[in-house]
Amino acid sequence: MKFGMAGGIPERRVRPIWDAIDSRQFKNALKQSTTLLAKFPNSPYALVSLPSPLRFFRMFRLLLATVCSQLAMLLLLIVLVDYGNLLSPSAPAPCNGVISGALPNLGLRACVSSELRGDLLLCSLSFYTTQALKALILERMGKPEEALSVCLDAKEQLYNNDSVLIDDLTLSTLQIVFQRLDRLDLATSCYEYACGRYPNNLELMMGLFNSYVREYSFVKQQQTAIKMYKIAGEERFLLWAVCSVQLQVFCGNGGEKLLTLAEGLLKKHVASHSLHEPEALMVYISILEQQSKYGDALELLSGKLGSLLMIEVDKLRIQGRLLAQAGDYAAAANIYQKVLESCPDDWECFLHYLGCLLEDGSCWQDECTNEYIHPPEIVDCKLTNLSDNLLDSRISVASAFVQKLQKKPNSDFIRCPYLAELEIERRKCLYSRGSDDKLMEDLVQYFYRFGHLSCFPADVEVFFQALSPDKRTEFIDKVMNCSDHAISPTKVLGRSMSLLKLQEMLGDMFKRPVGELEALAVQMVDLYCKSLPLSKDLDPQENMHGEELLSMACNVLVQLYWRTRHLGYLLEAIMILEFGLSVRRHISNYKILLLHLYSHLGALSLAHEWYKSLEVKNILLETVSHHIVPQMLVSPLWANLNDLLKDYLKFMDDHSRESADLTFLAYRHRNYSKVIEFVQFKGRLEHSNQYLMARIEAPILQLKQNADNIEEEESILENMNYGVGIVELATDIGCTRLTFNEDLQLRPWWTPTSDKHYLLEPFQEGSYCSKRKLQQHMEEYRANVQKVVEKRSLVPRLIYLSIQCASMSVKENAEANGLSNTKIASEMRTLLDRYAKLLGFSLDEAIEVIAGVLNGQNSSKAFELDLINWLNFAVFLNAGNLASYDLGPPNKDGSTSNLWKVVDSLLQKYVLEKFRRMGSLTCSPGSDFLMLVQLVVEPLAWHGLIIQSCLRSSLPSGKRKKKAGPAEISNSLLSHAANDSVQSLCSILEEVERWLRQKISEPEDEKLESFLSCQQGLENGPGRIYQIVDSLISSTTSTDVGDRIFQALKAWDPVQIARKFVAGQRTSLSKFLQICESKSKLFQTLKQQLQLIRQQCLSISCFPLQCRGMDTYNYTDRLGWIFLCISVFLAFIVCSADAETQYHDFIIRSKPVKRLCRTHDIITVNGQFPGPTLEVHNGDTLVIKVQNNARYNITLHWHGIRQMRTPWADGPEYVTQCPIQPGGSYTYRFTIQDQEGTLWWHAHSSWLRATVYGALIIHPKSGFPYPFTKPKREIAILLGEWWDRNPIDVLRQATITGAAPNVSDAFTINGQPGDLYRCSRKDTTKIPVLSGETVLLRVINAALNQPLFFAVANHKLTVVGADAAYTKPFTTKILMLGPGQTTNVLLTADQPPAEYYMAARAYASAQGAPFDNTTTTAIIQCKRAPHNTKKGTSSAPILPRLPAYNDTATVTAFTSRFKSPSKVKVPTQIDENLFFTIGLGLFNCSRPSPRCQGPNGTRFTASMNNVSLVLPSNNSILQAYYQRTPGVYTTDFPPVPPVQFDYTGNVSRALWQPIKGTKLYKLKYGSRVQVVLQGTNIFTAEDHPMHLHGYHIYVVAQGFGNFDPRKDRAKFNLIDPPLRNTIDVPVGGWAVIRFVADNPGVWLMHCHLDVHITWGLAMAFLVENGVGESESIEPPPADLPVC
Repeated sequence: MKFGMAGGIPERRVRPIWDAIDSRQFKNALKQSTTLLAKFPNSPYALVSLPSPLRFFRMFRLLLATVCSQLAMLLLLIVLVDYGNLLSPSAPAPCNGVISGALPNLGLRACVSSELRGDLLLCSLSFYTTQALKALILERMGKPEEALSVCLDAKEQLYNNDSVLIDDLTLSTLQIVFQRLDRLDLATSCYEYACGRYPNNLELMMGLFNSYVREYSFVKQQQTAIKMYKIAGEERFLLWAVCSVQLQVFCGNGGEKLLTLAEGLLKKHVASHSLHEPEALMVYISILEQQSKYGDALELLSGKLGSLLMIEVDKLRIQGRLLAQAGDYAAAANIYQKVLESCPDDWECFLHYLGCLLEDGSCWQDECTNEYIHPPEIVDCKLTNLSDNLLDSRISVASAFVQKLQKKPNSDFIRCPYLAELEIERRKCLYSRGSDDKLMEDLVQYFYRFGHLSCFPADVEVFFQALSPDKRTEFIDKVMNCSDHAISPTKVLGRSMSLLKLQEMLGDMFKRPVGELEALAVQMVDLYCKSLPLSKDLDPQENMHGEELLSMACNVLVQLYWRTRHLGYLLEAIMILEFGLSVRRHISNYKILLLHLYSHLGALSLAHEWYKSLEVKNILLETVSHHIVPQMLVSPLWANLNDLLKDYLKFMDDHSRESADLTFLAYRHRNYSKVIEFVQFKGRLEHSNQYLMARIEAPILQLKQNADNIEEEESILENMNYGVGIVELATDIGCTRLTFNEDLQLRPWWTPTSDKHYLLEPFQEGSYCSKRKLQQHMEEYRANVQKVVEKRSLVPRLIYLSIQCASMSVKENAEANGLSNTKIASEMRTLLDRYAKLLGFSLDEAIEVIAGVLNGQNSSKAFELDLINWLNFAVFLNAGNLASYDLGPPNKDGSTSNLWKVVDSLLQKYVLEKFRRMGSLTCSPGSDFLMLVQLVVEPLAWHGLIIQSCLRSSLPSGKRKKKAGPAEISNSLLSHAANDSVQSLCSILEEVERWLRQKISEPEDEKLESFLSCQQGLENGPGRIYQIVDSLISSTTSTDVGDRIFQALKAWDPVQIARKFVAGQRTSLSKFLQICESKSKLFQTLKQQLQLIRQQCLSISCFPLQCRGMDTYNYTDRLGWIFLCISVFLAFIVCSADAETQYHDFIIRSKPVKRLCRTHDIITVNGQFPGPTLEVHNGDTLVIKVQNNARYNITLHWHGIRQMRTPWADGPEYVTQCPIQPGGSYTYRFTIQDQEGTLWWHAHSSWLRATVYGALIIHPKSGFPYPFTKPKREIAILLGEWWDRNPIDVLRQATITGAAPNVSDAFTINGQPGDLYRCSRKDTTKIPVLSGETVLLRVINAALNQPLFFAVANHKLTVVGADAAYTKPFTTKILMLGPGQTTNVLLTADQPPAEYYMAARAYASAQGAPFDNTTTTAIIQCKRAPHNTKKGTSSAPILPRLPAYNDTATVTAFTSRFKSPSKVKVPTQIDENLFFTIGLGLFNCSRPSPRCQGPNGTRFTASMNNVSLVLPSNNSILQAYYQRTPGVYTTDFPPVPPVQFDYTGNVSRALWQPIKGTKLYKLKYGSRVQVVLQGTNIFTAEDHPMHLHGYHIYVVAQGFGNFDPRKDRAKFNLIDPPLRNTIDVPVGGWAVIRFVADNPGVWLMHCHLDVHITWGLAMAFLVENGVGESESIEPPPADLPVC
């Protein structure tokens, strides 16, 4: 279709719509389209007219890329609807059929109305095009299998239907999908087929060329481009072919012949068509240059074609290069002289000019510069062949020319002419024509002119190195003594810094005594402090004057530590860097130095935080990640390491895909130099040593994380093809030249490469890392990396083979994945031999080394230098010996010794040795801690896998079982050798854990004191710099340095830095402790199983199978053993008949969910929303393993569960546990005790419970009935709240602004909003009920912030329970549930068959506060019983009448009817009489701020007894209490309000601002407690649903106004008050509760409106232990998360 008046729509009306689409203003385009449709409703062009299918594709792809897949889906559906007759090549399809057929396949829930179909009018698209679009959408929606299926179907139909016209649009869309699915070969085959059918179609051939570009098939690119050139004769196609030839040559294929072919093609084209593009000329010259045909290239350049180069200077540079390469140095020098006259600051051109004058071709012959990120600025020059006279003459010519340049106007600001003068003097010295005095004098003059510039040290370094040591000292003295009062303070500072940097660069500081170094560091920091006023008016993003001084001071302090081993210097270095970052947060050099210092001191979490603050993205991941990844690879911070590797590999994989797009784009834009550059750069990245290491270490990390579970380990190995692919990768490495893209210049001097660390070595005079040494380290590093990568690549396969060998040792004839025992043993031996060679020995020699180290016969120095690899080798050797029993070290008698004992002894020797000599991390910095971590997570873990394999394979049935039970225990068989290993490993881990707990539990105050004591400011030693900074802060005013810097100085807190450092070290220790506890738990389980077997067997031989490679045993009486096991198992069944243990796995992960027409990624459990329903019986035990695969921290709370003695399983984050971090897991274990009814579970972190929740239904014990007629069915009804955005973002915005959060957009019933919301009718929850039957509705209010009314149209509800407690039955039409409350009601379907809505909407008690006023619905489908054949009438569902939003009277009438079924034992003698006020508040702000957007420029808060709860961030309260960690909380929560006032009256503004604190109220075990919960009218009165964890509470009274103990005691119900866990404190009223403190632990009491607990409306009771174990808290679980 074309623009114009064809449809009655003028082009000027349609054009703005397409302009908006082309500029990606889609909302504006839609708005204009709607207006146009209103004006022209009957036009066939109905909104937007597309000029061509290409226009549609452009819009479709933009929508898909920039907006969302759903909008693109709508566009495609309109095509399907309006052009349904084109969906099939043979027959039309009606619109309804199109929608019904397309929607399920596309995975959408949408309804396309006639109005929507009129929104866009599209050109007719073929069926195959539509299929391609459909596949593209499916791939973007995360359905790759379906997308591939659609693509393959379209491909087959294209092949089989010769009548179909194949267009490039369809094929290019298929190509996009195939590329995303890593099936480029299929896209290429489609284009090859199409080009076969239409051999002269240029569009298709260009598509085929694009496919070959993506596959990097340079030969086929060349062939296709030549075909296109022959068809069209266009210059660009010829250049595409020539460029493809160049790529083949760069890859080492063809060389001279191919270049000759390319030259011939170009020459022929020039003869017939000439050339028309500058890039074409450059390609031609490049082809000639590669063949060393410099004369031809010069002729070409000087001829008619040379005019294509419009910039004369560029043309001259090329001409000079060609002349020099041709050996015509004189002519080249004249050309370069012309360039320098035009561009006097071109330093590279001057080097070329000087090289030509002296006939030195070094500039063009240096081929190694591409190996480095930073090529050398000065190339080594060769000895000249010129005679002495000619040499002097040429140097004189150069000097005269340079002096001429210096005399040019404005030359004072151009450095090149003056650097040229220095270079000439340097050359004269090299040729014995100059003197050090003249060179030094020129350096002095250069210093006076440019010494204030930050580039000065780099400029003169090479010249400075040409001076003798005495002349260097003379230079330093001369310029230091000069004083020029005429220059500005900024220049004075710059000169001082240049001198200091020059001394640092040349290593002079390493030769100074300690005293001078201390003075120098003090001088640097003092100079920095004095320079701060110079930066007062600078923008925060600008570099500050003198900021490099702190980096240099840090380097000096680290050197002082290296010399003296006084830790205070390192800590002082950290202090000054943190100080510098508090002044300006954007100094990357400070962050890198801190990263390495914290890594060295064991605070790896802090190192990782500083790395993240660098905001490393894209290619920086390749050049900068070497600062952190090597340390993290050997650290216990697995979640952080996983993120690092994941981000890096994602970038590399994305770049690999995108580089092909960029390459073809360069072809299309005729930028052929970029084509070469993109291909070469991709090759460089693909062969990066870091990339290969990351590809290997990522799966190894998975193996480390799951080494405690052999089934999971085998699943991971299966996903990586059992390590075969990685071994093949290692094999390819030997044939590949690795690239090294790390920017090592940014690394600190003490760790020039990742495998070199001077601080771990003793100090040696003069052993600093000069550039020469850095080059040496780099060469050693490169030589070593290839071996390291190859060794690591063998690990996964060796792990797999080790597991199989261990299994074979027990099961003689087993086969694994088609591999026989012989093949496994053979491959194991081959890989072990290869591993030994990488260690530098043959297999037999390596075995002897291990034996010698263990016996003390060989030196262990070489062994310890590569300790982890040697111990891994020993572990794998042991496994191989189990299969072939001939690999162990020989005994004296020639027999093979037991390698189990060898491995055990080596592990014990080195693990215990490492931690015993460490002390604390602070006092013993270095690699010992990381080495200890490696020992545990690699060789020890792999050894554990072998033991697990032996144990599992010992089962007589041969089946693998996940959970240990009597049958598994009875059949578990281990040899004495494996048993000894288990005992040994248990003892090792126990000692390590003891040491870790001791270090973690050390009082923080002592560590802080130790840290800060290093800053005492003694006359000698560290501390003097701290005094300078402290003096600066105390004496500086905002007038001196500006308000920004002044505020930063005042905010600097050394105590907080010390605290952060201590916490960082503790995090490393805690993470490692978590790993050790997990492994210890595994080995303890194995140990207990073995002990149980021995106890039951007594004198019976329990090992009927012989393990080869171990000691042998006599096995008898297997039948008797089986009978014994059966007896034990039956006894177990009898004992556990009344209760059972349920095991569940909860996987926390995100999932796309569509509600209200939009799709959001929400956090779910097991991908379900709402989450899984747990059904248990009273007395059952729940074991729920929670694996957090989401991006947020999380905990789960089991709302209403008493958690008797198990507060560790309660769940509120930072109260009873630290959150489960992303990638972490935690197992909740608790028993249901004397509770029946409905409870629920939900997230207790941030606002995650908006989507993370589910029902927890507790049935009576088997044989015990309900206290009411048993219903026919039981149905859980979960009322929820939905935001049309991420709830975490809603909370984050409110937290930042201090205002109230946005209200929700919908309520839900069982996750669905219902009929009254947009795009929701189809999925409304429907509940079928037969007429006359009674069902039990278990209603749960899981809404985040809203009490809700609930009703079912035309039906009465009989309340029979609430909060897992039975009630006296009563009938009502309306329920009101506060968030957290549950109510069980019986509903009898006693109305005529029809559909009835159940509905819920807000009870909004806060006057004037915004709330969600929508109504959620579900449908009760009341049907006739089967025997009744009458049909009910079909009509719209009936909606119930719900109370007004603020109907407090109905709420009061409802809640007052709750009573217990019979008389209960309410505490009457009260030990603790407490009075708590609850309500909102406001924090005042000192001045208007974006963070103070609450009422009148305040921030919202909330409190109980004027205390707003602040949760800790680096520990949980319960852990702090259990471990007696001070400083986390206090126990001074006030029992009554600090100030008494008219709580529900007009409250004075002076009482609106609470205090913040982590205050607990302590209760003795068994005390009888009464709490009056008094609502307040601060800001506004509101109904508060108060929830107490760990207890059921009796609600003895409720009322309005202020509680009056004299009058209101008469209202107390002490006979049958209801038992609840969440109660409503009435709006402007009070409630009285009572309970007995019979459950020790820390128990949170809070408002269950999540916005209120976010603001601090909470407190906690600390219930002390009673007498004996039954009245005390259980010990914390081994896998309890750490903060």
